Amino acid sequence: MTTTMLDTAAIAKPLPSEIDVFGMTHTGRVRKTNADHFLVASFHRAMLLHASSLGGADLPTLSRDSRGFLMLVADGVGGLKHAKDGSAQATDVIARYFLDMTEVSLQQDPAREPELVERLKAAVMQAHTALLGFAERAGGAAATTITVALAVWPKAFIVHAGDSRCYHLRDGKLNQVTIDQTMAQVMIDSGAMTRESAESSRLKHVLVSALGSSQLDMHVASLDLRRGDRFLLCSDGLTRHVTDDELREHLSGSGTAEQICQQLIDLALERGGEDNVTVIATRAKAG
Repeated sequence: MTTTMLDTAAIAKPLPSEIDVFGMTHTGRVRKTNADHFLVASFHRAMLLHASSLGGADLPTLSRDSRGFLMLVADGVGGLKHAKDGSAQATDVIARYFLDMTEVSLQQDPAREPELVERLKAAVMQAHTALLGFAERAGGAAATTITVALAVWPKAFIVHAGDSRCYHLRDGKLNQVTIDQTMAQVMIDSGAMTRESAESSRLKHVLVSALGSSQLDMHVASLDLRRGDRFLLCSDGLTRHVTDDELREHLSGSGTAEQICQQLIDLALERGGEDNVTVIATRAKAG
């Protein structure tokens, strides 16, 4: 009986007020400009009140519940003339796509899950096309990594290209949801390089897939959500200085999402801050 009650509580949808989420970015100590961009947003049913006979009565205009949460990290590819523009435009295009998207409730209609996956891929492809068009007009490439997490209870969908990352923490275990799309990872997968040697290789930062580049290979993942789950999205400016064990330690702590972001960015800066660093942390109250 106890196990059933705990399981029921774990899968009960949390209200927006029970979700702690925060994002933060920093230029770092070496770069002159910040080519990282991020987005944290929740979608709600809203009512625009034009007139009412109720006089001064306080009618609600925004639902207490949410349709879902969107989190995004985009890291403009360094060395390109329009790196900052690329990450900014990708963020803008994807945000507008989901703002105009019709509502999908997986609680009421679980069979629509594939539709959500296709919409997520379509949003990223729309951003990719926009960047290719921008490059033609501006006379220079504007490529960017992208990591997007869309949470529509009781599922989370992650689409990814490049080497920004999404991590998922549950019951103290940290899992890297995304796979780095770098030449080093290609070498690791082929057996030509060990993971240890890849950490110090220049190939670790050579992308084989990115939005706005000649090669885009989107990776899509989905997972079931439970109350108490924690997520971390970040650019490689964080992971080049902070280990997975340290990420797990901070994400598992009692600090707020804002404190987690600040602590991790401070840690990256203390260790050199060689790149722009961006972090999004989120925690759902346990049942």
